[in-house]
Amino acid sequence: AGEGNSGFFVRGGGADQNLILLDEAPVYNATHLLGFFSTFNSDAIKDATIIKGNSGSQYGGRLSSVLDVKMKEGNNQDYTVNGGLGLISSKVSIEGPLQKNKSSFILSGRRTYADVFLKATEKFKDNILYFYDLNAKINYKINSKTRLYLSTYYGNDILNISQDQKEQYGTLSGFGFNLLNSTATVRLNREHSSKLFANYALITTGFSYDVSGQFTGNSILVRSTIRDWGGKADYNYYLSNKHFLKFGFSAIAHVFTPNFISTTGEITEFIKSRKPIPIYMTECAAYLSDQYKLSKRWMINYGVRASGALVQDTPYIGVEPRLSLAYQMKANFSIKTSYS
Repeated sequence: AGEGNSGFFVRGGGADQNLILLDEAPVYNATHLLGFFSTFNSDAIKDATIIKGNSGSQYGGRLSSVLDVKMKEGNNQDYTVNGGLGLISSKVSIEGPLQKNKSSFILSGRRTYADVFLKATEKFKDNILYFYDLNAKINYKINSKTRLYLSTYYGNDILNISQDQKEQYGTLSGFGFNLLNSTATVRLNREHSSKLFANYALITTGFSYDVSGQFTGNSILVRSTIRDWGGKADYNYYLSNKHFLKFGFSAIAHVFTPNFISTTGEITEFIKSRKPIPIYMTECAAYLSDQYKLSKRWMINYGVRASGALVQDTPYIGVEPRLSLAYQMKANFSIKTSYS
């Protein structure tokens, strides 16, 4: 989005039209310190996939792109410690077996310490500027066909600036913001047969920000929050070496509390009278797609996703067809077209 801004734009879409997932859970704010750092600690990441064109029918709810990030599952053989020291931030990761060949864990943390350097200056010694985040995951092999994963992420950005500046409502003595991201996922992989593989997940995710200011005899706090709870079931079915079906369903409940304003002092009666009004929304979806290898060079993928939303007792329903066609001309050259 540019220097000093967070987010990214894909194919003309807005920054909020990208679906960002961390172990199945949506992430609403994917940056730290106004875009200078990524939310994702590379030491805790196994892989990431970005889909900039026609996303599969299993993805929905956003228009532009999908960034699907998976956390590491931990070393189930040996204990290892990795870390790094930097001028701005440091990080450390610990992983190892809970029970060899059966379960493992990884715990990773990161923190900046710009606030430590600020304390060394007379002018900025009372200011605070840092972020920290924590990633944790447990992987448990129930049997040869079933595996359980528990993962969580927690990140916090904190900025507090102390200054004396004349404003309309008195002398501004301080300004700050606090951004908070959190996700948690419980995921079960199950091989039902040699042809049918399933992934079940329960997720929760939250994002909130506080913006505060302190004046002479007054203070103001503006807060917005999002909290989600959801579940999904995804199935892969291998009809043959040419036919590959994907199908599943999902549901997620949102609670939005936008722009809750609270004050002390006598700034305005209008602001003091504002009360938080939560907005409730429920989304549901079901999908089916088929990847079919027509020949050695031709591949077709077609499917449909049906989605619905209930916003404050008002229903919305939509059907989203997907179609893509690929022609492999050479080993390193192909032509693709798609519609969604």
